[in-house]
Amino acid sequence: MSAPTASRDAASTGRLPAGSRAFRGAALASVLVLTASYVSVLDRVAGFVGGPASDVPLTGVVGSSAVVPVAVVALLAATGVAAFVRERTAIGATIALVVLGHLWYLQTTPATIGAVIDAGGVLVSDAATLLTGVSVVRMANAEAWAVGSVPAPAFLSWYLAVRRRYVASAAIGGAMLVVFVLTGDAGTLGTLVGVLGAAGAVGFGDLERRGAPIDQADALAAAFAAMAVLSLTVSVVPGGGTGGLQGPGGLGAGSGGGDTIEGAVVQSGGELQIGGSTSLSPEVRFTVESDEPGYWRTAVFGKFSGSEWYTDVGVDPWDGEVAPPPGSTESVEQVYEVESATAAMPAMNRPVELSDDVSGATQATPYGTFVYEDSLEAGDAYRVTSLRPDASPEELRQAGDEYPGRIRADFLQLPNDQPERVGELTERVTADAETPYDEAVAIERYLESEKSYSLDVERPEGNAVDEFLFEMESGYCVHYASAMTAMLREAGVPARMAAGYSTGQRVGEDRYVVRGLNAHAWVEVYFPGEGWVTFDPTPSDSRQQTRENRIETARSTGNPDVDTDESRQRDPAQFDERESDPTPSPNESTDNETDPENETEPGSEPENSTNGTDATFGDSENDDAGLLTRLPSYRAIGVWLLALFGAGALARRTGHADRFSRAVAVRRQGSGGSPREDVERAFKRLELLFAGETRPRAPGETPREYLDGVAADDERVDRVRRIYERARYGGDVSSEEAAEAVELVDALVAEERRFTRPSG
Repeated sequence: MSAPTASRDAASTGRLPAGSRAFRGAALASVLVLTASYVSVLDRVAGFVGGPASDVPLTGVVGSSAVVPVAVVALLAATGVAAFVRERTAIGATIALVVLGHLWYLQTTPATIGAVIDAGGVLVSDAATLLTGVSVVRMANAEAWAVGSVPAPAFLSWYLAVRRRYVASAAIGGAMLVVFVLTGDAGTLGTLVGVLGAAGAVGFGDLERRGAPIDQADALAAAFAAMAVLSLTVSVVPGGGTGGLQGPGGLGAGSGGGDTIEGAVVQSGGELQIGGSTSLSPEVRFTVESDEPGYWRTAVFGKFSGSEWYTDVGVDPWDGEVAPPPGSTESVEQVYEVESATAAMPAMNRPVELSDDVSGATQATPYGTFVYEDSLEAGDAYRVTSLRPDASPEELRQAGDEYPGRIRADFLQLPNDQPERVGELTERVTADAETPYDEAVAIERYLESEKSYSLDVERPEGNAVDEFLFEMESGYCVHYASAMTAMLREAGVPARMAAGYSTGQRVGEDRYVVRGLNAHAWVEVYFPGEGWVTFDPTPSDSRQQTRENRIETARSTGNPDVDTDESRQRDPAQFDERESDPTPSPNESTDNETDPENETEPGSEPENSTNGTDATFGDSENDDAGLLTRLPSYRAIGVWLLALFGAGALARRTGHADRFSRAVAVRRQGSGGSPREDVERAFKRLELLFAGETRPRAPGETPREYLDGVAADDERVDRVRRIYERARYGGDVSSEEAAEAVELVDALVAEERRFTRPSG
């Protein structure tokens, strides 16, 4: 009876063969694995982009996010209706879930309620965002989108799997996974798990359909292992994590290395990961002629995942129609002259005018940062006019805390799993503050005094802000700015992180040379009626000597890119040394920016430092790095384990595993036991020898019949048989006879290849 016939006969009796039951269970489990791969992405997105408890739908009722409970409900519903609901009806229900999910998203997304045209625009915009490879986290309301997106695919995929439509089930789940592969949110491991789940659903489902025996799973296991090894050794994910597609402040040719602060804060591509040890580049990026010194901003980050910052807005062509900041401002005109090619397009906050020669090729974000269509080349220049908020401390104190709804929604966001002790520390630090401005000053001063500055730090594990505040003794600008932004949000004060360059080296009354070592991150705090005001919590002690040493070292090595004609003959000590108090000083009416020159270099030890770095020019590695690089990574270990697993499954499938096992067994006599046991082990080895070289013993065939058939003319074989029969059936044998049997089998094994399979 053929396997399919057996399967049909078993099905007609209401029971499946053991192999088919196992394959069905494996196929269903694979669909669950595939579902878990994309549900976990959505759950992580929702957890990353949570906000104040009062603003996050369902948070606190179902846990850190509603994604997993909603997915579970969808799976249970699919299980319940799969037996009696037709597929056409199920597809209709899925469409209804899609519509309801998007309505949920639109209802919870600010500024879209009740506007059908705007709602359609939101959906189209978000779809385009995903298809161009931008992370889901950067969507307008990523948590609501995640919750609204999960029920439809989970329901239909599981419904089809229960009805044995495994290929269609895998296609639906796989489509969801592909979206997150394109956006980079799935990651290599998540992609691997999902792909294996889809392959398992199709493969095991096919084995069940054909009624295949259980041992045919070997080939599938080998294929899985090969896929896993390939996925882990060859990266095929186009975006993701800290890479992503280039956006505001994206990577440009000649813009410095990715292991520098400049690479982190300027070349971020819209995503900034809070990392570990880094370095600074002394090469000149541009010169600025400006009425006032300040921060030359390239990017603004609004969403915080706990380990990364995201720019969650798109860009539109620059049309010059920009609303000026509310409140008092000062107009600052800047002329930027590019010295090395870059996609970064700096401008002081907030730009309202741009020179005509570049405006046609420039895009702008709602945050007031520029993106040039290609890259700016050495020799290019452009003019910007900015209206910088210029409120006094008293005006900022009187600004109050009546924040617009959109500001609250976008800039009070914190991860749902933010550790409580961050909020508790914030309460202690701001206990005496009476206004949001006073809270900002208190947090800024706390970070300046409690943490030391160093570029040589371990990468934070878990929540980077929590790690920096409670576990790390030092950090650099990204750590400081992240911590202050998160603490302000804990206090209910809207804040965001900005990145770009600090002022640079003064080479004239109103001219500055800006190098890669000026790359910096700082904080912008929102005040009602005044706009976004700059604060900088990174300590500035001892930075001057560090910069001097860094530039002089680069000059001594003959680096041609470290100077311009204006800076080459100047003492590098001639920097803009604006030793101002926090922004602005509580007791003075001054410019509303803190010191833009707030970075130090490897090799420096700030005056308030407890553990400066001994790193030298261009070197920020830890002393133990040599040892660590010699140890295999967990990823490498995993690849080797998967490769071994796949090789084992393939060897078993092709028979090589049995042959290898037999080859080992015939050569291993073992020791210990009685002479009778020695004889039995020797005879077992003899059987294995002939099973591999001729044929195995047939069921019901006696040892005498078997050996007469495969080696009738060999006296040694006959002698071993007679000793075995006497040990087995006639009583004990002597130690000498047992030793003789073992020696004879050893000799036969040594001559293994003289035996051949009988013809016919």
